[in-house]
Amino acid sequence: MMRFRLLGPLEIRAGEEWRGIGAPKWRSVLAALLIDAGQIVSADALINEVWGDAPPARAANLISIYVLRLRRLMDDADSRLLVTRAPGYQLQVTTPDTDALLFEAMIRDGRRAFEAGDPQGAARQLTEALALWHGRPLADVPPTPRVEAEAERLGELRLGAVELRITAELASGGHAQAVAELRRLLADHPLREGLWLLLMRALDGAGRHAEALEVYGRARDAIAGQLGVDPGAELRQFHAELLAKDSAGLTGTISAGRVLAPGGATPPGTPPLVGGLPAPPHPRGARGPRRAASPAQLPADIADFTGRDEQVTRLCDLLSGATAGAGSDPGAVRIAVVAGAGGLGKTSLTVHAAHRVRRNFPDGQLYVDLLGATANPIPAGDVLARFLRDLGVDGRDIPVHEDERAARYRTTLARRRVLVVLDNARDAAQVRPLLPGTASCAVLVTTRSRMPDLASTKLVDLNVLDDDEALKLFTRVIGEKRAVAEPEATAELLDACAGLPLAIRICAARLATRSGWTIQAMADRLRDEHRRLDEMRAGDLAVRASFQVSFASLPASTDKQGIDPTHAFCLLGLWQGPSMSAAAAAALFGIPEYSAEDVLEVLVDTHLLESVALDRYRFHDLLRVYASERAAADLSAAERDAAVARLLGWYMRTADAAGTAVAPRRYNIPLSASADDDAPPLRFSGSERALAWYDSERANLVAATRQAAGWGLHEIAWRLPAPLFSIFNSRSNWADCIATNRIALDSARQAGNRQGEAWILNNLGDALGVTRQPEGIECLERSLAIRREIGDRMGEAQAANNVADAYQRLGRTDEALDLLWLALDLNRKVGDRFGEGIALGNLGSTLLDLARAGEAIDYLRQARCAFAEIDYVDGAGYALHILGRCYLSLGRDTDALGCLQEALDSHQASGNRQQQAATLRSLGTAQSRLGLAAEAHQSWSRAVAIFTELGDRAQAAEVRAEQAASGSC
Repeated sequence: MMRFRLLGPLEIRAGEEWRGIGAPKWRSVLAALLIDAGQIVSADALINEVWGDAPPARAANLISIYVLRLRRLMDDADSRLLVTRAPGYQLQVTTPDTDALLFEAMIRDGRRAFEAGDPQGAARQLTEALALWHGRPLADVPPTPRVEAEAERLGELRLGAVELRITAELASGGHAQAVAELRRLLADHPLREGLWLLLMRALDGAGRHAEALEVYGRARDAIAGQLGVDPGAELRQFHAELLAKDSAGLTGTISAGRVLAPGGATPPGTPPLVGGLPAPPHPRGARGPRRAASPAQLPADIADFTGRDEQVTRLCDLLSGATAGAGSDPGAVRIAVVAGAGGLGKTSLTVHAAHRVRRNFPDGQLYVDLLGATANPIPAGDVLARFLRDLGVDGRDIPVHEDERAARYRTTLARRRVLVVLDNARDAAQVRPLLPGTASCAVLVTTRSRMPDLASTKLVDLNVLDDDEALKLFTRVIGEKRAVAEPEATAELLDACAGLPLAIRICAARLATRSGWTIQAMADRLRDEHRRLDEMRAGDLAVRASFQVSFASLPASTDKQGIDPTHAFCLLGLWQGPSMSAAAAAALFGIPEYSAEDVLEVLVDTHLLESVALDRYRFHDLLRVYASERAAADLSAAERDAAVARLLGWYMRTADAAGTAVAPRRYNIPLSASADDDAPPLRFSGSERALAWYDSERANLVAATRQAAGWGLHEIAWRLPAPLFSIFNSRSNWADCIATNRIALDSARQAGNRQGEAWILNNLGDALGVTRQPEGIECLERSLAIRREIGDRMGEAQAANNVADAYQRLGRTDEALDLLWLALDLNRKVGDRFGEGIALGNLGSTLLDLARAGEAIDYLRQARCAFAEIDYVDGAGYALHILGRCYLSLGRDTDALGCLQEALDSHQASGNRQQQAATLRSLGTAQSRLGLAAEAHQSWSRAVAIFTELGDRAQAAEVRAEQAASGSC
């Protein structure tokens, strides 16, 4: 199975889907490894690809981090695919693993077929090879000499393949259809003589002799105009042959029965396909007079402050007024708020930025830690009294009441240029009395709350460090020599710290004071998630303590139907999925959805939870560990079990509703009522909404299945993925389908549910069959046996149908037909018109494949009637499609045309894109046979477009080949 795409934007296959790579530097590393696939690429070469002649000091460490990220993207946790090999890394791939290697292999096969005298086979092979392309090679990789050389080399190979394919098509008599394509190619490549030569041959072979002569003149003008030389000998020679033929009054084509290959060689020789070879300041305010008693209260700047360059610049600009626009109020005080979770380095950033701009505030800098994240924040009145004393006001003159103190404070600052730093503020109410009243001053606030109710502020919402900044901070503390000596261990350690500055600083500090420890030893200690927070402790610094401050300061809920944020935080620690919606949280908490959303937003505002999209929440990796700890410590076992059962039961029932919305007539075992039904599932008005829910919850559904099995909730674990088969199928998510159904099969057996076991075996067998895994047929046969054993006749009919399909793929057609007739009989006995229609349609399809189209027609007509009776539009379309193909095989082209048009209408009404493309393919054949060339061209072109959109490039190539063979262009 292909893993990587280079012939367009760079992509990695994850399961059954293709995934782009978001970070440009990661793309550069992967591109370099793929360009030299299978070879060891040195770390120095990778550094050069990413940074050129100006690499950062710790470039080798950063490369290790990027490699770690790439391994995670390609599901290579054990480093078997992307291997560390001195002096760098090796990507172990074979020809089928990348589209570029596969493309080159298919070109070689096409060339061999042409040399062996099989131009039609060569054309098919080359058409399929060219279908692998979906854009300029390495289109989204930052350009370097190596990347550009490889893109040029592959581009040359593609043009050579196109020339050889057209040559093969001309040898097969396809002169007329080649003309339009050649003209398009020459518009982009006017100096490519091989294309001019092919166009002349195509025109001459199509009987357009005069046009062929005219083309030579245009070729000569283009080449001479650009290069100042005459066309090559081969082009001149063919032109002379055309002139001689014209003089002799001949009407046949030159070199009848012989077509020259690109470059002038005649079969069996073909020319080599030539390609390129890969090469390898901040604004400052005016200095003003300083008062002798000016306060200078800023804490000392941090000597090894690292990173946050963008945020530092923004804060300096905000505080100095450099960002003030034309519409800003000159009398408004400048207020900057730095918000973020504990451990993100808010205070360090704020103090560093304050020191950068302190010369802009010659009358002093006031600083206070408001203790807002503790149980006893400092009252604003107490801070005002202290600030007034620091500003020279006699203690006897300080007013008693807070509002009077605030007024005196604003008056005192009115003519001064003072920077006020309010660290660790609890909320806007604590900050407002401490704000100056005039624009001569500026205020810098740090908080774990975003303070949306504090007017006229500029927010700097702090997040975790990126890879570069994290490495820089770590190296500043432990020293560059140690980090460079263990690049992969450094990458692993920083991954465990998840970009949290406090965690990085603690781990680095422990290493700095333990010279006998290796970085790998520290990384190993962090590997156990349950011990990770214990390790992140040094002196009075501790990640857990930082989180505890935020947790302890959470407010109580005022919603009678709601839940306290502390309780909600603990319950969220029970969930093992990557994210959570408000509806899922409502089930977990056992409260209404609107109340759940309110408490989730409280956690977001206090930076204990992240809002990654509308109605989508997640934990920072280390906060997830802390929440799990709180759940274990603060919740009873019974409470934990009840909450998990509510959540996973909700997922099970919502998955059932989604499966019903997408496939309402599917095989199903009704859900029984349970104590957890007080968490109502989502309902879906149609398949589109159900599919949208699945798309947003896909990763969570896999996690929920695993957690249910791990928690011992086996009835949920097998039942949750069972109804999703039609959705997995519609999205081609076969990796998830197989993974969840393997878990479900074990749980069904542990639960002793034989009917469930058979259902899961059927799903698993179908999915394994689609992915060409041999054990699939064993699962299907076992499902059929169990259903017979327990008397589940509807299930037996379904299993018989699916086993028949598997047998047919193996060439066991007689056994397949016997099972299909059994499935038809069983469905009729139980009165399942849907199952009956499926069996009838499959009988018709199987008989058609056996060249028994006449027998198939009656079954397909019955299938159409059954589906029409139950108003199953897509089923009726499928029956009509197969019926149309039967008519085509019997030469009844007019009947085929009508059936296929009806089938297309049905598939368009149901939105089934795969079947639309298949029907358009057959429709093009019918139209072509009836002489409707323009309509056939349109149908085939639409089929190619849909197959390409769905990623089915093999079928797209087959349609192109049919179109070329028909002469439709």
